[in-house]
Amino acid sequence: MNEQKENPHQTREFLLRWAPIVLSAAAGICSVVVFFLYGSTHKELTNIGLRIENELRPREFENNLKLTLYKEVKEAVGHKDTSLHKVTLLVVNEMLEHDSVFREKLINILLQSATSPQSLLATQQRLDEFNASDTLPSTERITVDVFYLEDSESRSKPRAEAVRTLLQTRYPDYTVRVRLLPTSINVRSGYRIDRNQIRHDAHEQQLATDILNTLKEGRILQHEPVLKRVKNNTYNYISVFVKDN
Repeated sequence: MNEQKENPHQTREFLLRWAPIVLSAAAGICSVVVFFLYGSTHKELTNIGLRIENELRPREFENNLKLTLYKEVKEAVGHKDTSLHKVTLLVVNEMLEHDSVFREKLINILLQSATSPQSLLATQQRLDEFNASDTLPSTERITVDVFYLEDSESRSKPRAEAVRTLLQTRYPDYTVRVRLLPTSINVRSGYRIDRNQIRHDAHEQQLATDILNTLKEGRILQHEPVLKRVKNNTYNYISVFVKDN
C-alpha cells in the first residue's frame, strides 16, 4: 500500500492557522508565570521592608530619647540651679534605666559640671547602692530586706536597724539586710510606700505573719506594719518597709 505523501502546501496553511494561537497561549503562560514570580518576589520584598522598619522604629525612638536627654543635660549644665541639676539627674536615671552606658555618660557630665556636685553625688550614690543591692543573694537561705524610707530617714533608719537586730536574733538562719529606699525609687509603680509594711508573695504568707508577730512582740515600731501580698513570686524573700510616722 502506498503511503500518503505530506503536502507542503497544507503544512504551511496549518502552521499559519495555528501559529498565532500557539504563540498567544505561550505568551499567556509566560505572563502568568511572570505574574506569580513577580507577585511572590514583591510580597517577599514587602515583608522584608516591614521587618526592617519594625527593627528600626525602636532604635529611632531610643535615639530621639537620647538626643532629648542630652539636650536636657546640656541645658541644666548651663544653669546654677542645683534643684534643676537634681531633677535632671533623676530623669536620666529613670529614662535610661536599661542603657547603662549612655546613662553613665550623661551622669558624668552632670556631676563634673554642676556647681554643687556633692549634693548630686550623694543622690547618685544612693541610687547606685540601691540598684547594686537589688539582687537576692545566691543562696537557699531566706532573705529579709528591711528598708527605711529616705523621706523619714532620721526616724526610720534607727528603727530599721533595730528591726534587723531583732529578726537576726529571732531567725539566725536568715539573711537580714538593712537598705535605704530612695525617694526617687519609692515614687515608682510597685513601691509608693507610705506606711510600715511587710510584703510577701503567696508562698510566704505564713513567714510574713511570723515576722509580723515577732515585730509586735518586740514593740520596736510605733505603728503596726500591714501585710501586703504581691503578685510577683519572690522565693524565700520578704521585704519589710519602715516609715513609722
